[in-house]
Amino acid sequence: MELTPEEIRARRLRKLEAKNNRNVSSNTTPTTPDPGTDGGTATTDSTPTRTTLPDADSQATLNSDPEQSGTTSGISNDSVSVDSSSRPGSSADQKTDLILPEKIEASLLLRGGFDVVGQSQPTKPRASVPAPAATGAAASAHRKKPVAAAANAAATPNAWAYKKRSSSDHVSAPKKEGEHLHPSTVGAQLGPAGKMSCEQDAQAAAEDELLQIMLRIMKINSKARYSNSRFTIDSEILENAIDMLNGQRYAEFCAEVMTEIIKDIYYGKLIEPSGDSSDAGRLSDSWSSIPSKKVKPIMLDEVVLGGSGRAGSSTATTPMDIDGAEPEEDVAPFCSSKPSMKAFASNRVAALEYLIGCYLRSNEELYSYTKIKKSKKIYLSETLSTVAAVVRQQALKYAILVLKNTFQSFCGSGETGGSGTTTPAGTKGGTVAGSTALEKSPLLTLMYENKVSADFMSNLMGECRSSEGEEDFRVIFNAVLDDLFIDMQNAICNENIVADPLNRLKELIETRVDNTNPICLLIVEHKIFLTAFTPDKYFAREISKVSYLAPFLSLSVLLDENPKFASHHFSENVCDRTLANSFHAILSSTRKVLHSIFLVLLSNQYSRFEMLNYIAAILKSNAKRIQYNADDRFLAKDGFMLNFMSVLQLLSVKINLSRIDPLYPHHPESLVEIEDETKLKFSSQEYVDWLMNLQDVKDWEQHKFVTHCWFLTLHAHHLGIIPAIQRYNKLLRATKELQRMVDELNATKTQWENTPLARRNKQVRDRCVNQINKLSKAKLSCDIAIIDPNVLSACMQFYSSVCEYMLYQIENRPIEGPFTNQQHPSTLVASENFSALPEWYIEDIADFILFCMQHSISVIDYVDNSIITWILTLVCAPHLIKNPYITAKLIEVLFVTSPTIQTTSPRLYLQIINHELAQTALVSALMKFYTDIETTGQSTEFYDKFTIRYHISHLFKGLWESGVHRQAIVNESKGGKQFVKFVNFFLNDTTYLLDECLEYLKRIHETQVLMMDDAGWNALSQEAQQSRQRQLVQDERQCRSYLTLARETVDMFHYMTIDIKEPFLRPELIDRLSSMLNYNLHQLCGPKCNDLRVRHPHKYGWEPRRLLGQLIDIYLHLSCDEFAAALAADERSFEKRFFEDAANRVERIAVRPQGDVDEFRRLIRKAAEIYVKNQENADEFADAPDDFKDPLMDTLMTDPVVLPSGTIMDRAIITRHLLNSSTDPFNRQPLTEDMLQPATELKERIQKWIKDYRAQKKSS
Repeated sequence: MELTPEEIRARRLRKLEAKNNRNVSSNTTPTTPDPGTDGGTATTDSTPTRTTLPDADSQATLNSDPEQSGTTSGISNDSVSVDSSSRPGSSADQKTDLILPEKIEASLLLRGGFDVVGQSQPTKPRASVPAPAATGAAASAHRKKPVAAAANAAATPNAWAYKKRSSSDHVSAPKKEGEHLHPSTVGAQLGPAGKMSCEQDAQAAAEDELLQIMLRIMKINSKARYSNSRFTIDSEILENAIDMLNGQRYAEFCAEVMTEIIKDIYYGKLIEPSGDSSDAGRLSDSWSSIPSKKVKPIMLDEVVLGGSGRAGSSTATTPMDIDGAEPEEDVAPFCSSKPSMKAFASNRVAALEYLIGCYLRSNEELYSYTKIKKSKKIYLSETLSTVAAVVRQQALKYAILVLKNTFQSFCGSGETGGSGTTTPAGTKGGTVAGSTALEKSPLLTLMYENKVSADFMSNLMGECRSSEGEEDFRVIFNAVLDDLFIDMQNAICNENIVADPLNRLKELIETRVDNTNPICLLIVEHKIFLTAFTPDKYFAREISKVSYLAPFLSLSVLLDENPKFASHHFSENVCDRTLANSFHAILSSTRKVLHSIFLVLLSNQYSRFEMLNYIAAILKSNAKRIQYNADDRFLAKDGFMLNFMSVLQLLSVKINLSRIDPLYPHHPESLVEIEDETKLKFSSQEYVDWLMNLQDVKDWEQHKFVTHCWFLTLHAHHLGIIPAIQRYNKLLRATKELQRMVDELNATKTQWENTPLARRNKQVRDRCVNQINKLSKAKLSCDIAIIDPNVLSACMQFYSSVCEYMLYQIENRPIEGPFTNQQHPSTLVASENFSALPEWYIEDIADFILFCMQHSISVIDYVDNSIITWILTLVCAPHLIKNPYITAKLIEVLFVTSPTIQTTSPRLYLQIINHELAQTALVSALMKFYTDIETTGQSTEFYDKFTIRYHISHLFKGLWESGVHRQAIVNESKGGKQFVKFVNFFLNDTTYLLDECLEYLKRIHETQVLMMDDAGWNALSQEAQQSRQRQLVQDERQCRSYLTLARETVDMFHYMTIDIKEPFLRPELIDRLSSMLNYNLHQLCGPKCNDLRVRHPHKYGWEPRRLLGQLIDIYLHLSCDEFAAALAADERSFEKRFFEDAANRVERIAVRPQGDVDEFRRLIRKAAEIYVKNQENADEFADAPDDFKDPLMDTLMTDPVVLPSGTIMDRAIITRHLLNSSTDPFNRQPLTEDMLQPATELKERIQKWIKDYRAQKKSS
């Protein structure tokens, strides 16, 4: 039954009347009715007089329930006893102990009480005194339920009774407080009266035990027991509460005690603990003396609340009394000023902590109850679980009041009463004005201190959600979420990685209520979860800054995002490995927490759609991050995107590829966008046409989460790790360039320090040094954030699945387990789905592997067979990709795995060269691409081809060491045209590169000689000197680059000519080969060879002795009559005396054994003999008819052919031309060798003319 507010006030007035009449003593004692009669005889007791008033609740219950009223006739209703005995105290005591009914009795007005099961037996009767007339009407009226206590009338029969006895036989016996009787002290052989006495003693002991349990749960002192670690409340309130407990009105007991304690916590009746026990009862001098961040009540185990008893004085006033009445002079006030907002907020935390403590202690008492003596256990077994449930329910309801900041308004309306008490200034309805907007949620404060159990949190959410429209839930937990957002924003820029708010968010999200996670829906419905904050231009930056999850994803160690971290840990621009590993572990742990949060949000059906849209919005708005010169002001930072990418990685790690839809990127409702991306094979128009046709014939289905997640993860890598790698490489280049400038200024300091440029140069140097220091800190932070083995290994594992996905698309097969090749690369035809994929699907993986090879060798262990198969398939089938630079990048990946480049990854290299595709198709594919890269369509193709061919040459060197691959190269050389074309191009490269090297060496030599000549150098002006020095630096850089390329090409010539000779001796090649060898030998051993002498030749990689030895070896490898004739035919460079001098020099410097030198001399003598004969016949055909001569070289044709244009040329000359360019030399039309037609009739005429000419000459 419920009491009306008038009845509640009347009830409290009766208590106050008894309290104000303490000085009037009565020697009468309450009477206890005889168990067998209705009236009973009164017994005397030496205890103070207790006036028992009829309980309106019980009366109303009896009146409202006819059945129960019939069964309980003759037994008095449950009563509320008010101690009317006199107590020592001054008038001030009496005044301040008066508490307005509006403020205190309203504490019983919590709505929606807890129905206690099993409490229908009437309580033990007490002697009653007629109620005051003022309360007569109120006692008969219905009233509202106190906090979960209205169901007492429907309790189970005899909750205290011995299990084997019926409830009708049990009547409790009076006992003194603190008196304990044990049933074991009474013999089992007693008669019926003795047995009843034994049971009554056991019941009394059980009641006393329950009282002690409740005091422990509520953490309050009793008269018999006192502890500084417990609260002391007013004795009248305590006795009244005990009466409620004895009457099995557990919820009312909880409400009475909790209201009093929380009220005292709220209003500052705090006593600070002290090491000196004499000061244990000292009150705080003022409210403001309690530091806001060190408020003692937060640790409730060390707090005693004021009131009557040993721990406090009942004469003190509360802050509510300050405005209404001045305290007595001999009374120490609780505060000397109005309460501050900080202290009020701290007391709310203390109140909530107390309630949580009650909740936890109730569970602990219930759990530890099995350790109680058996006799007590028998009587409490049916009661304690119910009591614990009531305590938990009441704690939750009061916690909601505290968290909503409505406890004061619940206690009273703020009207001035007889005691002169008022609410604090600046309040409305008992609630501090604006406090909820300024304070941090007490719940979050205690969560930070790990004082909120998961069970309490779950039940608190459930209780909040039971309110109308879940209003309590939204108010309380929206406040917590808002505070978490602010705390996380403040934690982003910190000297250390602070993830406490993130962990608390995880706790909230993972809390389940009724098989759901209610916080998920609250987050996605948050006003800043995902809103169109700004125009599209700024949306990417704003979503990474002010969306709700943004600060949680923004934990970073990068300098531009967390400068405090870098300044603190990298002050000396160093970071040891141990420190870096610890940061890697912290970041990894943080990302796992983020993954847990995202996983719950995506698993919850009510938040999944919004979360997918949120992820897609991040990717879409940051699409420009991949651009090389993107404006970082309008985009998310690397730290945010790396965390975001890592979360999606963890979400995708267990996805089975067979469950994803390979056509998802082209789906009309796809969350990823590839329309504007360059495709692997399709042109823009081809893609549009194919997509339109696909939309017509494809029956699209709703995609599952795994498909969304996997492709979103792929795009997150594209916008996460890849741009971060690009920025890291850019940072390294900038640092290197600045360091070069500083070194240059320092090297030339003597030249400018006494000139007008000195001041400017010093400023430039200082600025560069400062910038280098900043970039060094940035690099160290990037080393932790980007070169993180945890991040890179996860990326490599995900990219392995991407490679497998693309392999299936290449062969146009459904995804079914691990991929195995079913077609040879040369027979592959690009499928439409593969042709429509973006280029960056391949390019990103290649860039990532190259970065890992350069900076994180340990990650290479995660390169599995799928990645290797994917690389070799695309390299061996370059026709699948229209952009040759994509294939070139994959070849670069193979290049960096070579043991001569990376000595720490031999396992990976062996896996590659031992792969089936490498043994059957790699050599032929590399030779073909070597020739195809001659033209790429780009403006830089001329210089690009040297780098790409350098990589291929290096690969051939490694393959030559393997017997299987060497045989494959030899077999390829026997194939004919493809190998000849390959030889032609690397012959061209060798010629060009050696020419450039020698030219730069001469320029370097010239500048060095000038600088060593003091007179000549000083004769130059200052500007001229600086210009020559800058030119020298540039020449040295270019010479070093060309020598690197040339050395690799000459090496390939050297080892290939050992086993392969025939292709090099073909008519279209042999003349050019001999000319190249003769010219370079002349440069190394000729009269101007001293022009190639430079200081510190190793600085450029210049090894003239090694080059000379290789040239001699090539002469010897190709030594034969045809080659000797080709040497003699080179009229520009062949000279017998020069070759003899070269042989003598080789012999003198011992670059080759004597036997090789002798063989070289024999070859030269043979060539010299042929040269003499050639000179004799030099003018033999000078008078040949013009139609017998080649139009390009003006030499007599020996095998004339007709071009499609009708022009006739010598076959050797046009074939040599076609090796370099497949065009007609006269009209630039396409031309191939199979288009040449033999000029048979002309050939016969030429042969006849030669025969006649020689016969005529001989006869003459």
